[in-house]
Amino acid sequence: MEEKKIVSFEEYKLPPLGHAVSGAVGSTIANLFIYPLDISTTRLQLKQDKEENEGILSTIKSIYQKEGGIKGLYAGLGSDTLATVLSSFIYFYCYTALRNVQEKLNTRMGKPTAQLNTAQELFLGAEAALISRFFTTPVSNVTTRLQTNGGNGGFRSTAMSVFDQKGITGFWTGYRASMVLVSNPSITYFVFEKLKAFYLQTNKKSSLSSFEVFLFSALSKSIATMITYPFIFLRTRMVSGKNDREKSKDERVKTKGMVETLKEVVEKDGMIGLYKGMKAQLIKGFFNQGIMYMIKDYVATYLTLVFYHSYKLKMKAKLGV
Repeated sequence: MEEKKIVSFEEYKLPPLGHAVSGAVGSTIANLFIYPLDISTTRLQLKQDKEENEGILSTIKSIYQKEGGIKGLYAGLGSDTLATVLSSFIYFYCYTALRNVQEKLNTRMGKPTAQLNTAQELFLGAEAALISRFFTTPVSNVTTRLQTNGGNGGFRSTAMSVFDQKGITGFWTGYRASMVLVSNPSITYFVFEKLKAFYLQTNKKSSLSSFEVFLFSALSKSIATMITYPFIFLRTRMVSGKNDREKSKDERVKTKGMVETLKEVVEKDGMIGLYKGMKAQLIKGFFNQGIMYMIKDYVATYLTLVFYHSYKLKMKAKLGV
């Protein structure tokens, strides 16, 4: 049904494209800040028993001293940034679009409010994350290889190495584990929205400050990470290339599956082994998510003004105002 009036700025909703762009910008900037934490976290998840005592700071120091200083701490940054931009853009676009559709369905079904319930929030978040991960898993897998070999060889040669060893399906190694991990961003977003709604209602505020956005988003990510960390750990092991079975001259490398990797880790290190490197992952996620949402909020506010101005001009032309 065609709109007959121009909605106010307060009622106007930023379209999916706006959320996608703001999310991609926020994720990219956050990634630049925390990348050394990211690469050191990956290394810690792959440490052998004799190296377990090495913490995140000593890992960063070791990479800096042995792998070319700052260059070593940013090995694989280009491909990781590409994966980050694609992942955030696709996730926020899909999530917002799906959310808008579900809200309209809720209204048509005669529900007292268009607002999504808990199950709908989690399902839509997981669905958006699943779509996003399908397109970004190949780039993420190559990035993990680059992070574990100090960036040697570059993106193209590393990608060719994956293809030569495992074929085209090798680029989607760990995707099954990723299917479990789709709950991570949906839990993060769900917890953030609930904390935000509760805080605003309790304190009778209309919006969060930059610090509050940072704090709530960081806490939300920490909660989601603690819940899903074993799968994050297993996926890193699977895609690193250090978890592969031996091959003959004429065979391609066969990657151990998630169940086999899980069994191997538990037999060797016990259940606690599934949480190796979690402290570093929590620190990385806390700052990454906090910075990302803080910047996304700024960019989204600006884009809302731009999109609303464009919408208003179009509506005036349509209505002949």
